[in-house]
Amino acid sequence: MFFMRMYGTQLDLSGLDSIAIADDYHETLAKLDRGFKAPALVPSNDAFGTDFARAIPVVRDGLVKTSIVLRSELAWALDDPDHEMYSRAMHLLAHEAAHAHDNEVLRRTLPEFGKPSGKDSSDEYLLSTAHICWKEYITSRLSAQWGIRTYCGELEPRLCDMLSSAKEKADESRHGYRFHQNQKLVEGEIRNIFGKILIRSSYLVGHVHGLGKTVMEMAPQYCKLINEQTWFSPIFQRYESTLREMHSTYGSWTCEEVFSPLVGTCQDLLNAGGMRYVREASGG
Repeated sequence: MFFMRMYGTQLDLSGLDSIAIADDYHETLAKLDRGFKAPALVPSNDAFGTDFARAIPVVRDGLVKTSIVLRSELAWALDDPDHEMYSRAMHLLAHEAAHAHDNEVLRRTLPEFGKPSGKDSSDEYLLSTAHICWKEYITSRLSAQWGIRTYCGELEPRLCDMLSSAKEKADESRHGYRFHQNQKLVEGEIRNIFGKILIRSSYLVGHVHGLGKTVMEMAPQYCKLINEQTWFSPIFQRYESTLREMHSTYGSWTCEEVFSPLVGTCQDLLNAGGMRYVREASGG
């Protein structure tokens, strides 16, 4: 409660529904009442590690709220300033609190956002990826003031590994299509490879912007690699500029078209990776 009150001086936590401290994190996520039918949640586990906390949109009395689930070891660390995880736990909880803030801002400004739109799967994917990029950017930016000092240094080598291997992995995926002829499989693989680059970069870029710094200052090796990847460098520059522009009007959005430039950036990245969506004209 102390930490949430502290975060609440800077964040709008009026939409926070609950906080669960979980000894069994997997089970608590899976059994969370979200107020609507949805697949059971599972902890993320990839090159960036396994998550320790999750802010989950839920529906209560017809309104979108946020439930936070914490691993119990995170909560114990918050209770002891001398604990080796104390600063990290404070940062993680601040990040999830910032998700609650963003969910509340989105509920007020774009109440219809996220509801079924009738768009085709490619449009839905691009908008979903753009939204995930945005929400991780803004929550990282909002929580940066409570961040650990080693955060950028920990993210940087993982992002470098992801970017340096992306083109090779995409080439392998396209080559595999010649044999299995499974369009959905290769589409999913390429989406995963390139979508994650922007999504995971959002954590770094948001944190850096929240500190009033630049990527060059805080992650010089990643910045160097970006500049060396001529296919990616202009996309990243557009991506970072778009996030700044979206932030300049954050809280006063009136329609989901605000995501259009970011959707375009996501599409450009897929194009650079060798996957293009082509819309057929009716009758030909």
